[in-house]
Amino acid sequence: MASSADAALPFEEKQRLQRSTIIRVYNYYRILISFLFLFLFVDETFREYVGSVDPRLFQLTLITYLIANVLIGLATLFIRAELLSRTASSFVIVTGDIFALTLMTYASGGVDSGLGNFIIFPVAFAGSLILGRVSAALPAIAIILTMYGEFYLIFIEQTEAYSFFQAGILGAVYFAANILFQTLTRQLRHRDSAVFTLENINQLVIDRMRTGVLVVADDDSIRLTNDAAQQLLRTPNVPGQLTRLPYTLIDRLNDWHRSPFDDSRSFHTHDAGPELLATFSALSNPNPASETLIFIEDSTGLQRHAQQLKLASLGRLSASIAHEIRNPLGAISHASQLLRESTNQDKGDARLTEIIQDQSVRMNKVIENVLQLSRRKQAEPRPLVAREWIETFLTDFRAGCKGAAVVEVNISPAETMIVADPLHLSQILGNLCQNGLRYSEKNTGETRVLIHGGVDDTTMNPYLEVVDFGTGVDDEQVQHLFEPFHTTETTGTGLGLYLSRELCQANDARLGYSVADTGGSCFRISFLHQASQYEASQPPASKHLEEAPEQADTT
Repeated sequence: MASSADAALPFEEKQRLQRSTIIRVYNYYRILISFLFLFLFVDETFREYVGSVDPRLFQLTLITYLIANVLIGLATLFIRAELLSRTASSFVIVTGDIFALTLMTYASGGVDSGLGNFIIFPVAFAGSLILGRVSAALPAIAIILTMYGEFYLIFIEQTEAYSFFQAGILGAVYFAANILFQTLTRQLRHRDSAVFTLENINQLVIDRMRTGVLVVADDDSIRLTNDAAQQLLRTPNVPGQLTRLPYTLIDRLNDWHRSPFDDSRSFHTHDAGPELLATFSALSNPNPASETLIFIEDSTGLQRHAQQLKLASLGRLSASIAHEIRNPLGAISHASQLLRESTNQDKGDARLTEIIQDQSVRMNKVIENVLQLSRRKQAEPRPLVAREWIETFLTDFRAGCKGAAVVEVNISPAETMIVADPLHLSQILGNLCQNGLRYSEKNTGETRVLIHGGVDDTTMNPYLEVVDFGTGVDDEQVQHLFEPFHTTETTGTGLGLYLSRELCQANDARLGYSVADTGGSCFRISFLHQASQYEASQPPASKHLEEAPEQADTT
């Protein structure tokens, strides 16, 4: 998961950074010890313990050691971690510490002064950073120098012979500390390697998930995210890595904070984007409200599955309708026709007979539309050149229209490609064009519509628009526009726009309404996929264009 730069570093690089950090911390310890020795040497109270045998040697060694430590400490702030973490750098620093501390121990009277204990930490530090035989050489150097110093002090009669025994014990401690730290370091590195492997596995699994995963802070900034979340939430007008949530998702997150019982909410990143489903969960930490775990899923597949279940239910319902309603409806229609042929009826009876006949025809259309929806085959989308396909479609459409129908086509760029089932797209455009021609004629007396198309500047996906010259849809009717059986026409069935929207969803497209510049209605088909994306996901045999779309019955 994308979080910080360290999360993507190789294991060896992380180890180098850790070693360089340890060296910097160790150098701070060396500077501290240097100033401690300086304080002890200056204070008259401790003069008998520090530098008692050879004050000049102690002073010279201490000043040199202090200056070297300060210079090395400043250098570690600028030297690259790669150079600082090398074994040679650690070996040189620790060896210098052993020599300096051994000289100061000798100048203070040997191991009896207690300064030899300060050598334990450098050899232990060497065991944590320098593994193998090279590391074991450092406590050996320390014990040899200590023994030599004790021998010389006995020779000049500054200590007793029993100090050899103390030096031997101290040398054993040197080796024990070095071996102990080497063992612990190996175990820690083995554990770190196992943890690093598990982290990589988890990161790989999460990055390969189709479900988007995000960790969001209380200020709506993104702490962690995987590739799927970046793809699902990215909008074309916001390039680069996503750092903050889209405002629509922020609204859903705030709704969840107010009502945490419903943890799943749907949203769109932009108007022409697919419907996404967000599931929220508070992280288990001391402050649960500070960070939130969000799972993002594309609900297109769920909607397609729900639509298939809905179609199956409609199929069973339509079979019942055909059996229970269509036969009696046929008898009613036939009886009304016989009554119209009778010569023994007045004008009132003739009008009633006409109403029965008209309503029978309307009810039969409703049944046919429901049967058409339930029997619809699964969508078979394919790439289509929008302009060429629409011209072929209009040839068949105009042939089926009563009277002259003016349909102007404007596709820019001309090579715009769309992905749809030609049969379904024929029915969708047929419904929209028929409605547009009817409302244009009512308002202007001219049967005229416009078909616009191209590539959306925001989503970079293709679209088609059908624009009429009517009066548009009332604001209170817009929310019911795509509901089944909702119509403002006395002879309409209210299924045309509903069927068109269902067919768009089956082809991974969205059908929306807006007020056109002409004052009429604009129905926009927004395709959620580009033709290039579709072709890349299909085998070569399926990459062909549909040349002759069929004209389906429209409502």
